[in-house]
Amino acid sequence: MSRRVKVCFSKLLFKITKLAIVLTVLYIYFTPKILSRNTDSLQHIFPHRSSNSQINLVIAHPDDEVMFFSPVISQLHAYFPDTVPFNILCLSKGDAEGLGDTRAKELNDSAVLLLRNERPVSVQVMNFEDGMDEEWDIDSITSTLSRTIEVNNEELYQIIVTFDSYGVSNHINHKSCHIAVETFMNDYVRSKAKENGKNAHIAALYLRSYKNNIFLKYNSFIWEILKMLYSTVSPFGKSIQPLPPSTATEKDSLLLMNTHSQYILAYAAMLNAHKSQVVWFRYGWWILSRFVFVNEFDVFTY
Repeated sequence: MSRRVKVCFSKLLFKITKLAIVLTVLYIYFTPKILSRNTDSLQHIFPHRSSNSQINLVIAHPDDEVMFFSPVISQLHAYFPDTVPFNILCLSKGDAEGLGDTRAKELNDSAVLLLRNERPVSVQVMNFEDGMDEEWDIDSITSTLSRTIEVNNEELYQIIVTFDSYGVSNHINHKSCHIAVETFMNDYVRSKAKENGKNAHIAALYLRSYKNNIFLKYNSFIWEILKMLYSTVSPFGKSIQPLPPSTATEKDSLLLMNTHSQYILAYAAMLNAHKSQVVWFRYGWWILSRFVFVNEFDVFTY
């Protein structure tokens, strides 16, 4: 009986290995299509590709930038001129295990690797307590945002990237990032109304977390590759949309995907920069998580 089980397991493992090889080959094969789709998506949201721009990433912990946002970092880095600065605001050192100073340094190292030291990069790390039970002072965060992001300068196009209201796995620290950015933008809208309006020059990108949709969260690149394969062989050339708009007030959406080489770069940044966080279950994340391959955003323009 045990021999039969071993044979069945070996056959299953062989089939899974073959499927993984086929999917990886397709992933690499579709590189031109991925690049073209990324460019088209970015041109739709940012048609001018202005050098007079600033990119701002608001995260909760060191390693959030590579665990959740590497696709958008890679694509914005490739799309915008190298003179456009990239600001990373991390709200905590991730000091739950007493490694705060180490993790703060690792975040700086990761930013250098992901952006290849080719553009101005600023990394700010705040000192909020890391933890699922820690509620952060939103006013303090928005005050820091106001010092970092020049929203009143109409000549400077601001891009703000952060989590959505669910915060990926409902993490309270991630949700605080969303609340702070949303509060910051609501304050700006109120001041804008008092000044009889200004030209739209701010884009807030909220990462779709898919809430409890396990299939979308943990299908790695498979769903996107199947969509591309379908659009290639279908006589209608239509792609499958993974999700309907989340709200009636949604302004726009943006989907960006790492190429295979960009994924490898992000994985290398995790392994080489965030050494203190490379524990066994991280490897599963880098195989199965959609967020290391694909970022999908709700986009609001102000």
